[in-house]
Amino acid sequence: MRRIAFLAVIPLTLLLASCMSLNSSAIRVVLPSELYAGKFFEMKVGVVGPLGFLLRNVEVKIDGQTYTTDESGYARVPFFFLDAGSYTVILSYADVSREIVLNVKPASWLVLCWFGADNNLSSYVNDDLEEMKSAAKDVAVIAFVDRVGTMSHGIYALSMDSVFVRIEFFNETNSGSGKNLSWFVNKYGTCDANKKSLILWNHGSAWDDTDPYRPKGISYDDQSKDFLTTSELKNALQGTRWDVLGFDACLMGSVEVLYELKDLADYFLASPGEIPFSGWDYRFLASISDSDSKGFCEKAIDRWRSFYTNRSYKPLLNAWDSEKLSKAVSSLVKKMNPANGLPEVNTVYSTSPRLCDLGEVLESFGWSDVLSQFQSARIPQTTNALLYLSVFLPQNSNQLDQYREMYSQLSFSEHTGWLDWLDSLFH
Repeated sequence: MRRIAFLAVIPLTLLLASCMSLNSSAIRVVLPSELYAGKFFEMKVGVVGPLGFLLRNVEVKIDGQTYTTDESGYARVPFFFLDAGSYTVILSYADVSREIVLNVKPASWLVLCWFGADNNLSSYVNDDLEEMKSAAKDVAVIAFVDRVGTMSHGIYALSMDSVFVRIEFFNETNSGSGKNLSWFVNKYGTCDANKKSLILWNHGSAWDDTDPYRPKGISYDDQSKDFLTTSELKNALQGTRWDVLGFDACLMGSVEVLYELKDLADYFLASPGEIPFSGWDYRFLASISDSDSKGFCEKAIDRWRSFYTNRSYKPLLNAWDSEKLSKAVSSLVKKMNPANGLPEVNTVYSTSPRLCDLGEVLESFGWSDVLSQFQSARIPQTTNALLYLSVFLPQNSNQLDQYREMYSQLSFSEHTGWLDWLDSLFH
């Protein structure tokens, strides 16, 4: 019986084939189920021949450009859109054509990351990019990467397949250049997204830019021997506004730095102290699709604290509400009367310049009302005096004079009179 059934099928197959035109063919298209701005994706285009099989090594045209199908029977056509919207694509093979409409949605979040890694942090870039691959499908991740050597510089976009694809190539570049940072954020920051964040990844040293070449400011480039000072960073970001501005770098959780940048972001994420080379744990990007700006920060902090459980780094990363922080600084102005002595603090994040915990300074002087405002500006909120937010507090006039000229140019110093108040401590 099996032999009879098999023989019966053969004539039917031949009959079906004979009824088909030997010249007939169809274009098959395979796309991700959803498309998002800022997310690289491939459209697979194949030609189905008269017998129903995909044809290999044939040429197809997509909007007039020629592509060749591979051994799998598909040509792979790359797409990357910064703008959401509907895009019409014309596909053709021989005398067969097909029109496809690509409906691109806004991303839930745009995460721009500036990897200034042309230094001894270069080898740690891959680990963080690997973590970023876990980002949700509707989260766009676009990274500027500058590393030691010249083989991997460029702009990388996370694809719908969770792979980073280099969408722009360049040779040696300067990640310590404000001009380059401005170009990056103004080009890719236009990506359609419901929320936008910028993360600066590098060495950092708060607002210190006194020495000609050592980690200071942020984004330290060994090859170019350049870096971003606080004022250069501010100028580079002028005209942009971020839901979250983050610093995956040491010492950037400084009240002077955050106040300088207060008009550029709704929330800041930063550490006042030194952080390990491994930096942030970016796997939090997997769960931010429905998060508002505060929720983004909370998830980043939760992942950080889980990653560094039982280590001294655990409490360092916190977020700050820019508006509340500005109001807290304004309340500090009213307290800037001559002091009778140097406040006692237990927590020193840096010795040169000497950066101490602002909360402990406020508690030492009994300024509980001001301390309360800073506590409420922090995420997570706290009732402890230890804020994990640094402020410049030199121990003597020599230390003050070393940084006087540069510190006097900071908005925090100008608006609060902090420099004059420090002078009153030593004279």
